[in-house]
Amino acid sequence: MIWRKCAMVEKKLVALSLICVVLSVVIVGAILMLSQKDYELQMKADQISGLENERLSLEAQVANLQFNISSLQSEIVSLNNDKNVLEAQAATLQSEITSLTNEKTALENQVSSLQTEATTLEMQVSALQANISSLQTEITLLNNEKLVLENQVSSLQTEIMSLEDEVIESYQVGYDEGYVQGVEDGAGSGWYIRDPTYDEAIAFISLDETDENDYTEDYVCYDFTSDFAGNAFQMGYRCGFVYIEFSETAHAIACFNTTDLGLIYVEPQTDEIVDVAVGQLYDGQVIVRMGIIW
Repeated sequence: MIWRKCAMVEKKLVALSLICVVLSVVIVGAILMLSQKDYELQMKADQISGLENERLSLEAQVANLQFNISSLQSEIVSLNNDKNVLEAQAATLQSEITSLTNEKTALENQVSSLQTEATTLEMQVSALQANISSLQTEITLLNNEKLVLENQVSSLQTEIMSLEDEVIESYQVGYDEGYVQGVEDGAGSGWYIRDPTYDEAIAFISLDETDENDYTEDYVCYDFTSDFAGNAFQMGYRCGFVYIEFSETAHAIACFNTTDLGLIYVEPQTDEIVDVAVGQLYDGQVIVRMGIIW
């Protein structure tokens, strides 16, 4: 009986040991499972944290993309505007191209016409060159004739100057003879005409009407001066006949030897008081020689 009880106790102990082992295994398994769960939870938490960070990053990217989309939309609007402007410019350029094409055609026609004219002008130039050659020959002949004529003119000018000197000398001789005859015909001594004062000369010039005469081929500067001097003589004033010689021509004016201001020269064609001297310009020409006949 006791042996049986002992056997029963042993069986119970064995069963209890087995139960303890099983419980230990279960507890260990539970602990391991809990550790695994904690690890998995930590992994999940880390994944969630990573996903949250990715979400934030994606949201930032989305915001950036939205900004970029807005910018791109603005650029699209701007590009559309630019496109419209470029299309308008293209239309304008096309019109200009058409116009330039028309102008090109017109210019080509003008070039063709000008080429035809150039050919005609070349023919005319050839003809003119032939004429020029002929004219040059004629010019050479004329130059030779000119040299002959210049020599003749030079000789004639020399003769004219000699004759002018003789005329001036004759005027002086006539004046001297007239003076002597006047003295003989008069009271026998002195002048019956006199030199005026400056004011008297100016008064006479303003009253004299010689300047109102017309200059013609038959009534020239010598006639003006002669009439002016004659009128002065009639008034009792001594008036000089001034002969002015230029390089190729000559001229005549009058003068008074005033008692208070000295010699004054008068242009009888205009009644102007003028200044003349050898080497000076008068009426655009240089005076090379001059003389006074009283």
